[in-house]
Amino acid sequence: LTAIFAGADIAALGVLRAADEAGLSVPEDLSVAGYDNIGIASLKRISLTSVDQDGHVIGATAAQLLVERIEGRSRSVTSSVSPTLIVRGTTGPPRP
Repeated sequence: LTAIFAGADIAALGVLRAADEAGLSVPEDLSVAGYDNIGIASLKRISLTSVDQDGHVIGATAAQLLVERIEGRSRSVTSSVSPTLIVRGTTGPPRP
C-alpha cells in the first residue's frame, strides 16, 4: 500500500492521524489525498493534496437553476464543473 485516496478531505485528515499514530511518514511512506479542498487542507501544517470540485460554482448554479424552475422553466438543463487536482505536501512518488 503506497497511497490512500479518501472520498472527502475530512476522512483524509483521519487517515493522516492514523498514519502518524502508526509511525508512518507522509508522503515518504504513504501518500494521502482527499476530495473537497476544504479550507483546512491548505494550512501549511496539513498541506493536504485534494480534488477541488469548485463547490461555490456548483452551489450558485444549483440556486440559479432552482430559481429558474420556480419561475417556470420546464426544459431540462445540463451543467458540469471540471474538478481540479490541488497537489500539496501529502503526496509524492512511492519509495523504490
